[in-house]
Amino acid sequence: MQKLIETINDLSAGYEVYAVGGFARDMFLGMKPGDIDLAVNKDAPKFAKKLSKILDAKLVVLDEAGKIYRIILKPGDAVGNIDVSLFGGKTIESDLRKRDFTVNAAAFRLSDFDNFSKHMLFANAACVKDFKAKIINMVSPSAFVNDPLRMLRAFRFSAELGFTISGQTLSRIKKDAKLIKKSAPERIKNEFFRVLSSDDASAMLALMDKTRLLSAIFPEIIDMKKANKKYYYHPGGLFQHSFETMSSAENILNNLGKFFPDSFADMKAHFADNKIFSQYVTRAGMLKFSALFHDIAKPCTATKEGNKMRFFGHEEEGAKKLKESMSLLRMSKQDAAYASFLVENHMRPSTLTKNNTVTKRAALKLFRDAGDNTPDLLVLAMADWHSYKSLKVFSKKGLSAQEKAARRLIKDYFELKNAKPLEKLIDGNIIMKEFSLKPGPWLGELLNSVREAQQEGKVKDAKEALKLVSSKLTKIKKKYNIYQEVWRA
Repeated sequence: MQKLIETINDLSAGYEVYAVGGFARDMFLGMKPGDIDLAVNKDAPKFAKKLSKILDAKLVVLDEAGKIYRIILKPGDAVGNIDVSLFGGKTIESDLRKRDFTVNAAAFRLSDFDNFSKHMLFANAACVKDFKAKIINMVSPSAFVNDPLRMLRAFRFSAELGFTISGQTLSRIKKDAKLIKKSAPERIKNEFFRVLSSDDASAMLALMDKTRLLSAIFPEIIDMKKANKKYYYHPGGLFQHSFETMSSAENILNNLGKFFPDSFADMKAHFADNKIFSQYVTRAGMLKFSALFHDIAKPCTATKEGNKMRFFGHEEEGAKKLKESMSLLRMSKQDAAYASFLVENHMRPSTLTKNNTVTKRAALKLFRDAGDNTPDLLVLAMADWHSYKSLKVFSKKGLSAQEKAARRLIKDYFELKNAKPLEKLIDGNIIMKEFSLKPGPWLGELLNSVREAQQEGKVKDAKEALKLVSSKLTKIKKKYNIYQEVWRA
């Protein structure tokens, strides 16, 4: 950090450069900053470009109109990003008065980094008071009109810092909630998923829902709340069930050792692996997101049969609706593929475990179909079951049996994943030679059949593998309509 600050200061001749916002706040609180926020008095794009060049880092424009630029540093550097903005006014004092929250309305000259506490500037006296009380308070009533994204940032700061959002700030968010759609979708996604990735996201989302900000971001929630409560077990209807599923998922994720004592190390490593997701999106956050919207399509698939409501196809339709919603937030294909898969398959573990007897073949099919998403799908199912705990229809015995089956499946999944690769008994060339076959997709299907039988312990050597292939040839021929044109003479 010291070296990085020195590099920036060396480039600052002719500029007034201040540490501001979250960087100044974290330094004041004695926290390790994740990013550096800088404000300069002139030529912000020129300064950002010079800095990115000397740091050999990527420069992106966050807000051209607002003159805000981001320098993305390399993994292993002192911080993740350096944000450079132009003063929001002629002086740093006027800039601070235009900032979002009192706990972010602090600054110090970057050249005073070694002794910053003596040179800290605040927008007003309330800033120091709110710092000490750990309260997130808007700097002015127009804070959210000037930048609606600040409403989401209030919840993110509360989640990450453990600060309380003031009553007047929450009231103002409730008045201005609809303005959130004016913010860039990518920025909404980033802030929202930073909230979801926290350990207490359910409390934040509950508060967000009270201010109507949650439904302003996701209008689908309005339909979920309107869904006829008479036909749902939860007193609050579909949205209550969905929210409690999300809360239950968070509880399981926060207590992996309790719920999966035999697979804790594997589960911890699994949910710490976020490589496939986009920036600020974590596996845990995506699971909670999927849990919140796992029944998103129930309102549009509801049909009445006697005194019961049915929701045929709500899993497939829900996957489509969620993909569309994620597309509006400019989320990555990998993010969307993960969430839509969980939503489309969220009923499958319940069907598999309801009789408390899961065959090895059924388990292997689940592992093959779900792949790396197997633990996530099973946790989602468990969270779905847990959402009924406070209701009369809840069966403690039934939950215990299904949880036992789910834990066993997760244990088996990791044992299989961590095991040495199976010995290759035969390959495509052997099959083609033995049965006079030509190349084609049928070879892969035959080899998969051998692999599955090998995993089940039904095939142990090449002779047994070929015998299995022989038994499936007639069916394969019919499926692919392959006769003389692909069979060798």
